[in-house]
Amino acid sequence: MNKKLINAIGAVMIAGFAGAASAAQYSWSFTSTATSHVGASGFGSNVTEYSSMNYTNGAGQSVNIQGFANTASSSTIERAYLTYQGSSGLGMTSRDSSWNNEVDNSGYATYPDHAMDNEGAMEGMLFSFGSEMNLNLVDIGWFSGDSDITVYAYTGASVADINSTVMGKTYSTLTGWTKIGDFTGNSDPRVTTNGTYSRYWLVTPGSSSDYKDYIKLAGVTATTKPNTPPPAVPEPASLALIGTALAGMIAVRRRKAA
Repeated sequence: MNKKLINAIGAVMIAGFAGAASAAQYSWSFTSTATSHVGASGFGSNVTEYSSMNYTNGAGQSVNIQGFANTASSSTIERAYLTYQGSSGLGMTSRDSSWNNEVDNSGYATYPDHAMDNEGAMEGMLFSFGSEMNLNLVDIGWFSGDSDITVYAYTGASVADINSTVMGKTYSTLTGWTKIGDFTGNSDPRVTTNGTYSRYWLVTPGSSSDYKDYIKLAGVTATTKPNTPPPAVPEPASLALIGTALAGMIAVRRRKAA
């Protein structure tokens, strides 16, 4: 059998039938003002607070960010607010209490509680992407004390409003959320290796059992879910080329047999 013809047929079949999985990685920086935002009159009268912020990167991919904290009764989760901290990224304010002094009596954010923290209460940022993503990296723009983080992904059934899976819940009773892992240490950016794809990700400080974590987030990186198309049907031209190659093989074998 002619090896050249076999190789030619193989190449044509690969070109005609093969379907390749594809995925793209995108990054978002929070060290500049948001593309758009929704302002809020939150807990600090002298702090510019946002109930949500939208960042669109150079590739046109957008992410929406909201803030939450377990500062309601029985440590249930309610709305908290985002703050823009310049080159350090995003901080937060949440309900003021004797255990979680987010703002002073003059309405200014206190240090280091102007970051996302776990002092007294657990704050968190909810990231909503336009499609299913795998969260790869979290960029820590600033921290004090420690910078452990915990990452959750929403893996439940489709919902009209993702906030309904968080509001009024505790971090241990979140509806449809899966804890991806605790990512400790002070490395930056923080690698959050996992195999989960979701539109919704929740990032909180780590456990306060060792040290208090005060963190500002300067950005995130995520990868789209690979798209594996169904096996492609060979185009007519590819089929014709395969037919020609087979005819050539038959002719060669007949000449050898003569």
